[in-house]
Amino acid sequence: MPSIEIIKENIKNAIKNAVREKYSIDIKINIEKPPEGYGDFSYPLFDLVKFLRRDPADIGREIIDSIRLENIEKMEVSGNYLNFYVDYLSLSEEFIRNIWERGSEALNFEKKNIRVILEHTSANPTGPLHVGRGRNPIIGDTIGRILRKCGYDVETHYYVNDAGRQSAILVYGYKNIKLDVNEKKLDHMLVPYYQKANELMEKNPDIAKEVEKIMMDVEGGNEKIIMENREILGKVLDGIRETLSRINVRFDKFYWETELILNGSVKRVLELLKDEIKEEEGAYYIEVEVRGKKEKVFLIRKDGTSLYFTRDIAYHLVKSEMGDELIDVLGEDHKPHAEMLLQVLKKIKKDISIRTVFYSFVSLPEGRMSTRRGRVVYLDDLIDEAVDKAREEIIKRRSDLKEEEISSLAEKIGTGAVRFNILKIQSEKKLVFKWEEALNFEGDSSPFLQYSYARASSILRKESWKGNFSRNLLRDPSEISLVKNLLNYQEIILDSARELRPYKVAKYAVDLASSFNIFYSQCPVLRESEDIKQNRLGLVYAFRIVMGDLLETMGIEHPEEI
Repeated sequence: MPSIEIIKENIKNAIKNAVREKYSIDIKINIEKPPEGYGDFSYPLFDLVKFLRRDPADIGREIIDSIRLENIEKMEVSGNYLNFYVDYLSLSEEFIRNIWERGSEALNFEKKNIRVILEHTSANPTGPLHVGRGRNPIIGDTIGRILRKCGYDVETHYYVNDAGRQSAILVYGYKNIKLDVNEKKLDHMLVPYYQKANELMEKNPDIAKEVEKIMMDVEGGNEKIIMENREILGKVLDGIRETLSRINVRFDKFYWETELILNGSVKRVLELLKDEIKEEEGAYYIEVEVRGKKEKVFLIRKDGTSLYFTRDIAYHLVKSEMGDELIDVLGEDHKPHAEMLLQVLKKIKKDISIRTVFYSFVSLPEGRMSTRRGRVVYLDDLIDEAVDKAREEIIKRRSDLKEEEISSLAEKIGTGAVRFNILKIQSEKKLVFKWEEALNFEGDSSPFLQYSYARASSILRKESWKGNFSRNLLRDPSEISLVKNLLNYQEIILDSARELRPYKVAKYAVDLASSFNIFYSQCPVLRESEDIKQNRLGLVYAFRIVMGDLLETMGIEHPEEI
């Protein structure tokens, strides 16, 4: 079946061939998405007009006269643009037949045999995840889901920083300080030990020396100490994992930073960079150029220990041996680090490439997240609040549900609201998490999508679709609009994968749900004649399959009833 993506590629190739044959020019062809009302695809004629010094209307008509395209309803010149209108109805029958025959498998893409190592979250194992960085796991996990959907072989990594100062402070505190802690969740339980050790260390130089000794033992490759530390830090990691599991985030691999010390990867980095390394008062650094200015990147401290940067170089070299493509999801405050890291890596491995997705932090309407010395709003707090608010909304709407049904539904709606409200905003834009938006059943929200899916499921429970569908029975504009939105699925998914922008999937899901709800309000399904009823049931069936797939791709549960 020709997808919208294939049609777009056919337009591009047809124009390229026409321009080459007619004007003897090889030119880059950019196909754009025009504003509403100007077709489905546009080719800007500016470059050709500049080169040929002719009227764009004449050039556009000449190109139209020399190309033949299937599944295109109309071609026209509008100003400096050549616009193409896709014949969606000609594609609808095969698309819906495929979904009838193969279900959600009809939406799968071919395997690409490209291995992607996707690192995200990687928060220090010294306490719970806080809301400020809550975007990282949700954006990272969704990018992984989108890439897998597109046929990539994706392995997700959580890089566990167990060699840094903060980890050493927690280890010291847990081993040496006695506290009465009531917290049950492990990552929350260990926070007071970290806070107390940090406080004592600043007052007592002897404690600071003990923390330094832990760090030196780790750096020296003392396997016994490293494994003891991992056992303590692993408790925090278990708590973090529990939090992430609630919002459907899981990892293929937890890579411990100290593994790079134990397996010699850090020493290997220093050996590979030995010709570039310079010394300054017993410390060692390498120079890189950042925005036209030379910067020193220190790799070894005066005491002989390596820095986080050194180990990060080693880790990315290890990842480059595991996969064909590397993707990192990082907070915007890591931009300088990422830029310098890539420059240093290229000194070792010229062809290495890292695609980095940066995100702005999340804040609540009450204000920004506080520092480690103040009160932190944890991701657990946000999830719990979302589930509680979802529960209140469900009780208002459904008096017929049992307690366990309310709890199950509240968890699905609440966690979905957290994920979607973060996903729907472009990662680089600031995000203030607003409850009235996140849990709105009518608007740009996860409950709206889940409710639309449940509505389609309800219709199909009342009467099943027998697989009959004909484009000739599509009569109402809302039916045609729904078909058009359904057929845009593949292009949106591929576009999101290419650009690593999961917000595009979220936006498309809202557009699709909106078109379905307009169709539902304007086109009776079960009260029509048999042929019209079956045709519309086909649209409901296809919507349910596609929306279920979109929710799955965004990591959001899709209950059959709400």
